[in-house]
Amino acid sequence: MNDQPKNPLPNLDDINARVATAVSAHRTKVRVLTSLALVFGFLAVAVSLMIVAFYPIMYLPKQKEIIKQAEAALTQAKTETVEETVQRLDKFLGVEIFMTHVISMGTTIVAAAVGILALGTLVLVLVVMLNRRATLHQINVSLTQISGQLNELQMRGNER
Repeated sequence: MNDQPKNPLPNLDDINARVATAVSAHRTKVRVLTSLALVFGFLAVAVSLMIVAFYPIMYLPKQKEIIKQAEAALTQAKTETVEETVQRLDKFLGVEIFMTHVISMGTTIVAAAVGILALGTLVLVLVVMLNRRATLHQINVSLTQISGQLNELQMRGNER
């Protein structure tokens, strides 16, 4: 009769080497993705701080200036000539155009912050999925090793 088993098991050293290689590759991927997520997180925090600093530095002073000009315009409207009114309106229109530009810059910065946060979230989801896959792979390999060891013990028990 044939003494060899029907399903020869792979060498445990080969399995361990493959597991070590897979674990090392997964560890490297997780480190890279985690670093990328941290970079996106810090960028999002920096952009958020920039948004907070943006309002009192760029927007608030101009807003106060517009309010003062509007109040002054009410008192001057009664005594100024048509040319002075046109000049005042031109100046006021220039300030309004500048404020529109400032608002558009702020909106762009907010959009960038949201985009960075979204990228960071996607990277973190990839990290979780990769960790899950690596864990399931390690469990599968461990179960294969245990199965091989049980089969070896069973063959030894049959030989006696």
